[in-house]
Amino acid sequence: MKQDPTPSKTPQARALLAGPRTAMAPALRMLLISVDGRRGLGELQRIARSLGLGDQALEELRRDGLIGLAPERSTEPAPSGGDALRRLVKAKMFALDLAARMLGGRDADLRASARQVDSETSFLRWMDDAAACIEAAADPERARLFRERVAAAAAD
Repeated sequence: MKQDPTPSKTPQARALLAGPRTAMAPALRMLLISVDGRRGLGELQRIARSLGLGDQALEELRRDGLIGLAPERSTEPAPSGGDALRRLVKAKMFALDLAARMLGGRDADLRASARQVDSETSFLRWMDDAAACIEAAADPERARLFRERVAAAAAD
């Protein structure tokens, strides 16, 4: 069975991420941070879409020399570092607070579903749901702002 190509960060990307956070758009920065050499293109494209980016975002990162493609996915499990967990919890709490403010307190269902968030993938699915609720209650621009602000908070 052939596996998805697996992008990894280039030295140029590591240098960019080590610099000022304003060097690139928050959502694109979060996508670049998600490129870890273990996730395949399909999973990274789903992450890009959940951040409000199109499928072309990965091609843009490749064209800019920030990611390269490896022919097959590593079989090693992803590290379970405390930093990743702290970032996830911080982003989740920020997103819950922001959603509550954007929805004027009509966020009980989102709060309940957030209790099930225990991984980056489940957080990204929850973000899709939250953005859809915000868009339905307000407009697409407010949902886009929600995604951008949460992406920026998660990258900090």
